[in-house]
Amino acid sequence: MRQLCRIILRPAMLGFLLACQTAALAQVGQLDLGGSAGAENGPLVTVSAAFAVEKGGRKGQLSVTASIADEWHIYSITQPAGGPVRTKIKLDPNPGFKLAGDFTPSSPPKAHVDDLAFNGLTLEEHAGSVTWTAPIELAADLDPAKLKITGKLFAQTCRAGQCLFPQDFPFAAKFGRPSIAEKGRSAAAPADAERSPGQAGKFELDAITFRGHLSPKAAVPGGKVSLVITAEPASGWHIYELSGKTSAAIGAKPTLLVLTETSGLKNGPAVASQEPLRDPQNTRPFYDDAVTWTVEMTVPKGAKPGAIKIAGLLGYQICTTKSCKNPSAVGFEANMAIGGAAVDGKIPLKFTSDHRYHEVEKLAKDSAANGGGTGASQGGGKSTGLNLDQIKPAGSGGQPSSLAYMLGVGFLGGLILNLMPCVLPVIGLKILSFLEQSGHSHRQAFLLNLWYSLGMLAVFMALATLPVVFRLWFNQSFGWGQQFSYVGFNVTLAAIVFVMALSFLGVWEIPIPGFVGGGKANQLVAQEGFSGAFAKGAITTVLATPCSGPFLGTALGFALVQPPLVIYLMFASIGLGMASPYLLIGAFPQLMRFLPKPGAWMDTFKQIMGFVLLGTVVYLMTLINVEYFIPTLALLFGLWAGCWWIGRTPLYAELPAKLRAWAWGSAVSACIGVFAFQWLGPQPDAVLPWRPFSIGALAKLTAEGKTVMLDFTADWCPTCKVLEHTVLNTSETKAFVERHGIVPMVADMTSNPEEEAAFRDKLGSKSIPLLAIFPAGRPNEPIVLKDAYTKGMLFEKLKEAGPSKGPSQLADLTAAGRP
Repeated sequence: MRQLCRIILRPAMLGFLLACQTAALAQVGQLDLGGSAGAENGPLVTVSAAFAVEKGGRKGQLSVTASIADEWHIYSITQPAGGPVRTKIKLDPNPGFKLAGDFTPSSPPKAHVDDLAFNGLTLEEHAGSVTWTAPIELAADLDPAKLKITGKLFAQTCRAGQCLFPQDFPFAAKFGRPSIAEKGRSAAAPADAERSPGQAGKFELDAITFRGHLSPKAAVPGGKVSLVITAEPASGWHIYELSGKTSAAIGAKPTLLVLTETSGLKNGPAVASQEPLRDPQNTRPFYDDAVTWTVEMTVPKGAKPGAIKIAGLLGYQICTTKSCKNPSAVGFEANMAIGGAAVDGKIPLKFTSDHRYHEVEKLAKDSAANGGGTGASQGGGKSTGLNLDQIKPAGSGGQPSSLAYMLGVGFLGGLILNLMPCVLPVIGLKILSFLEQSGHSHRQAFLLNLWYSLGMLAVFMALATLPVVFRLWFNQSFGWGQQFSYVGFNVTLAAIVFVMALSFLGVWEIPIPGFVGGGKANQLVAQEGFSGAFAKGAITTVLATPCSGPFLGTALGFALVQPPLVIYLMFASIGLGMASPYLLIGAFPQLMRFLPKPGAWMDTFKQIMGFVLLGTVVYLMTLINVEYFIPTLALLFGLWAGCWWIGRTPLYAELPAKLRAWAWGSAVSACIGVFAFQWLGPQPDAVLPWRPFSIGALAKLTAEGKTVMLDFTADWCPTCKVLEHTVLNTSETKAFVERHGIVPMVADMTSNPEEEAAFRDKLGSKSIPLLAIFPAGRPNEPIVLKDAYTKGMLFEKLKEAGPSKGPSQLADLTAAGRP
């Protein structure tokens, strides 16, 4: 019975430790393989409503409009049962009116049959904007202007591979105000859309400004015309590079420029004024400053004199380092003349914002399908510039058509993969097991190598599943080693390899039979366990994925564009190639005769391999984003402490003692891991818009009547960091500061700068934490909080200081004799 408990509970205890660490790693927030680029600002669905009544009568029409964010959709009010939630329009009871018929949509839903998820069910989807109308009848003698119709649109919002919980979207309809969608504008459009068609030459939207012009004012047949568009993101925001292709990936959207009207002019490619920036944290090159795109156009020599029109659309997405706004689009147009003589000058573009990103995507796709068309980002004419659609590498003779040939290439690539630097550290695991097997039966040796190979193949099948799932569900690719681009995966793998290294160095023993190859484990188990062999094979393959050897690139390039069955066959071929040496040794154990006999030297070899595994951890740390480096390092120390705690109890101890050791060790590791990613990781989303301190900036703000909250902090001050996380950078504090117009300012004391230190001394303190509040209208009477303080204490002092004041209020204070 005791042996049975060991067999059952040892893997369970290991799973419990990994589960605890997964809970800690969940703080990373990047374990989702969907590739989401960031949080989307604004609602996914915005609902507006209105009603109209015939003149002098009681009959009318109620309109309810839903505007849906790009990439998302909702379902129809006639969606068949057995799948997604049907949309419902629910009106609140009101004696002033009654429905006289059913709601009907302004356009039919897009219907398609889903064989994958809903077994042949027809799905009816609305995307973009849709308006439902229904006849209504008002009560007798009721003034329509006094009627307000309220209700809710109940809908489920979905996109490819993701659905949110159904929810109510409330609306209120008033008389005489036509539905926004009926005007041809999205109800979810930003407030700037009210200015459509916009200011000539310049268009200011939230966090970005567009400017543009045509030059010259008049051109001659055979002459040149330049279309110039400048995008200037606000401070802290960026826009992505102009692309010649749309992107089906969930995440950052490229900038797309499409010409919808050229009046016969031939356009070339759009040329950027500068090279985009590249950052490992961004999947797409971007601009964080103003960028100008210029499209050169040629007037046909046979063009007739007269007025012409140039128009187009620019699709874009703006982001910060932590979040993105929904993709959007602006339109632009200008009229110019073709005459007998050129006239220098510029014609400003007129911008409009009543457009959506998916409009530009569709036009860009159609342009690409037609060989370029009017898509400026695609290039045009006989341009010698870079065209992504026309790249044909010299010497690429195309992929061989023979599947058998490619399976052979994959097998050879997998065989060579054993020699890659990513795999060599773990090969030591197998060498130890070979030495153990040298004294065992042939049957046992074959089974162990078979299980080792099955561990390899299991990972290869999982890797084959990823591109299949990503293609079918997300319509995007998933390449070899792409899992290493996710922080959560790298942190998890670094943790696993680190605890393996600690086991090799004798800090603890992994409770899988034969996994370590020495120490107390061999006193309990005389042979390697099948679970240990399987785990070694799996870990060896996972560590191999960042590497690519000869023939492997060719095999993977062929596999990743094939149907699912061929993908699985190719990955199985690569896995068999990598596993073939071990299967061969298992089938012919006499091949192990070249190995030395087991002895005390194995302990030394095992410890050396422990240091090699630590080197692997160092390599994995280079793959982790900078902001997660310190939390990961703290997590590894937590694992070290947990493994040390578990290792204090020998494997031959009684079961209750081992359970207590595992419980305490897991708790210690989990607590340190949660603390690391909660307190040492990236700042929370509620971080205040801190401004850097200078006496000049402080004087200017206080002179403008601002209440300023100045925080003195330093990287080496743990109390300061605790206050930042628990008091200052919280959603409650951010809301309070924004509501009262208070300006947050920070003085960084990390290197003890002279100006900051002198001002801190002026406030009566020689140490930090220190927070000073300068009330509007009386900045010479600062309110000071020293050392630790609570959120309640902070709010109390901020209320005492009062909100920022406008110029008139400040003038009143000055007249009253307040400084």
